[in-house]
Amino acid sequence: MRLKSRLALIGQGTIGGLIASICCALPAAVIAAGLSGGIAATLVGLGRFRLYTLIAGLAFIGIASWFSLRRSRACCTQEEYKHRLVVVPLTMLISFLVVYELITYLIVPILTRVLS
Repeated sequence: MRLKSRLALIGQGTIGGLIASICCALPAAVIAAGLSGGIAATLVGLGRFRLYTLIAGLAFIGIASWFSLRRSRACCTQEEYKHRLVVVPLTMLISFLVVYELITYLIVPILTRVLS
C-alpha cells in the first residue's frame, strides 16, 4: 500500500471521527469563537443526538471502506486484496477512534474548563 493511499484512509477515518463528535465539539467551538452564550446553550442540546452522530460517523467509515475496497479489487492481486480487506477498515477505524476520543474526552473538556 502506498503512502498516499494510507494517508487517504487516515483522512477518511478522521472525517468520520469529526462527524461523530460534532454533537460535543460544536458547542465548545462556538464558545471558543466568542459567539453568544445563547447560541452555545442551544447547541448544548445536541448532546442528546450523540448516538446518531456516532452512527453517522461509523456509517461514513463503512461506506468509505466499501468504496476503497471496491476500487482496489480491480488493481490488486488476490492476496493483496485479502490484505486490504483487513488493513483498510482497520486503519479507518483506528483513526476514527483516535479523533473521536481526543475531541470528546480531551479537547472539549479542556476548552470548557478554560473558557468557563
